[in-house]
Amino acid sequence: MNDETNIKINVSQESESNKDAVSVPKEYPKQHPKQHPSLVSMIAICVAVSVGASLSTIVGYDRWFAQKVVAVDIKGYIAQQRDNYLAGKLNDDELKKSFDRLENVITAIPKNRVIIMGDAVVRNAETVRP
Repeated sequence: MNDETNIKINVSQESESNKDAVSVPKEYPKQHPKQHPSLVSMIAICVAVSVGASLSTIVGYDRWFAQKVVAVDIKGYIAQQRDNYLAGKLNDDELKKSFDRLENVITAIPKNRVIIMGDAVVRNAETVRP
C-alpha cells in the first residue's frame, strides 16, 4: 500500500510542476494534405532550368574558352609612325612610347584570341587599332 501512495504522490507532484510549463493542445489543428505541383508546371520548371543552364554554359564557353580571330594592323601602324617621325611630328622618345603602346596593346589581348596581321584579313574579323 505504501508503494501505491508514493506513486500517487509522485504523479500528483509531476502534474503540479507541469502546470508552469507551456501547455500543448492535445489535438493539433487539422492540416490539409500537401498539394503536389501539377505535371505541366513541373515540366515547365524543368525546361526553364535546362534552358537557363544551357544558355549560361554557351555564353561562358564563348566568352572565356572559344578561340576567336583578332587582326592587328601592325604594318599600317608602323608605316604611320614612320611617316610622322620623318615629317618631324614625333621625336625619338614619342616614337619609342608609340611602339611600347603597340606592344602593350598586343600583350593585353586575351589568350583565347588568335592574333593575325591586319593585311591578311579580308572581312568579318575583329580589328584592333593600337
